Amino acid sequence: MRSVKVLFVSPEVTPLARTGGLGDVVGALPPALKAVGVDVRIICPLHRGSLDGLKSKRIAGQLRIRIGERLCFARLVETCLPGTDVTVYLIEHKGFFDRPDIYAGSKGDFPDNAERSFVICRAAIDLPRLIGWRPDVYHAHDWMAAALPACLNAIKRPEGEVRAASVLTIHNLEHQGSFSPEKFEISNLPRSYFQMEGFEHYGRLNLLKGGIQHADKITTVSPTYAKEVRTETQSHGLHSSLVYRAADLVGILNGIDKEAWNPGQDSALPHPFSLDTVETGKKECRKALSQELNLPYEPSLPLLGAVSRLYRQKGLDALAGALPKLLKKNDFQLALLGSGDPEQEKSFSNLANRFPDKVSIHIGFDDGLARRIFAGTDFFLMPSRFEPCGLAQQYAMRYGSLPIANSTGGLVDTIKDLNKHPKSANGLLLPNIEEASLHTAFRNACNIFAEEKKLQFMRRNAMMREASWKEPAESYADVYKWAMERSSINPKAVCA
Repeated sequence: MRSVKVLFVSPEVTPLARTGGLGDVVGALPPALKAVGVDVRIICPLHRGSLDGLKSKRIAGQLRIRIGERLCFARLVETCLPGTDVTVYLIEHKGFFDRPDIYAGSKGDFPDNAERSFVICRAAIDLPRLIGWRPDVYHAHDWMAAALPACLNAIKRPEGEVRAASVLTIHNLEHQGSFSPEKFEISNLPRSYFQMEGFEHYGRLNLLKGGIQHADKITTVSPTYAKEVRTETQSHGLHSSLVYRAADLVGILNGIDKEAWNPGQDSALPHPFSLDTVETGKKECRKALSQELNLPYEPSLPLLGAVSRLYRQKGLDALAGALPKLLKKNDFQLALLGSGDPEQEKSFSNLANRFPDKVSIHIGFDDGLARRIFAGTDFFLMPSRFEPCGLAQQYAMRYGSLPIANSTGGLVDTIKDLNKHPKSANGLLLPNIEEASLHTAFRNACNIFAEEKKLQFMRRNAMMREASWKEPAESYADVYKWAMERSSINPKAVCA
């Protein structure tokens, strides 16, 4: 039996272009899919800097892409995902993709993001013409590729020809690709697609909603998030569509690349460590981290860390508001790396100035420092208001830092709370992020730190947690088969 052919369609892929977890997943899942027998390739825009350091690349041809009445041409650059044998096709169009960032500039979202989205989708459909490889399944990732299922469904085919199947993965439902209704004209889709059962959402063009309505199968990045998005409070306005497609919606927990996130072989750490050397290794990493962050080295106090974008979703604003009282009632230190909302940046900077011996804040992002925070801290904070999956808590556990997190999304699926799972605990889950819950969690963390045996027990549980991509890859392989079955039953599907 031949391998299923799958084309990943994404605006980003680590390490070629990345803003967050989406790129990490698109970079890590394909090699795992190859290992379970899936013939997988990736198509992604050629963003500024994507080719830096790549030795192997070639021009595979010229794409023809129609956006409204405009015919665009883009070069197709073929390369390999670094460190793997996964083929990546990059869409080279300087007008649309040669920019300092992927989604937004200094003045906010790029005004032509709708056009850029359809360029990605149309390029993916034109790809087989150039390379002689036809996907059985197109796997679209998030809103910028979400119009792809509809574009596939709209293609006129000879009678009896089975269309390619489509899978849409929702990495974060908050980001939907919402535009003025006039933007629908650039799609070249039938006018009937702009309706309540398709792309129309309160009078606007909503790309993610269109993808949900048209895809053969839909996945989210954790089982709990798949349940949450079907509720009115966590659906970000798409409750009806997600409930309607519930039978085709699957939650698959993200894994992590255990080779890329290996504290025993991480060159960013001053003292790499394994499970056998974790106690001495983390002690040395903490000592070095304290020096790097200009925090007094206080081995008798727990050091808590956070690596996060500073946006409302992540809940760190609640922590900033409660931190003075938390420090008054509990003795600990905090190291935070992040950027985002200027008001949150200012709040944490003020706290660092107010408590220089207890709080360190580094505005920005630094991959090496992030890894040293995972390795050098005792606990890792993720008070997210919602969290589709969360990768940072998995990285932290891999490096022996116990997560303290809100009970939402993938945090519930990855963290075993001490109270509920005393024999396999690897972290602490909060019922909410109100001040009282934060106080309880910080007090519990301080108590765990004071009990060395309990700390070591939980730390080892965290480091031994199975977090590879093998099981998720097998689950996605099943989803592809289900999607192909649905496409053969509904060869001319317009929408669900």
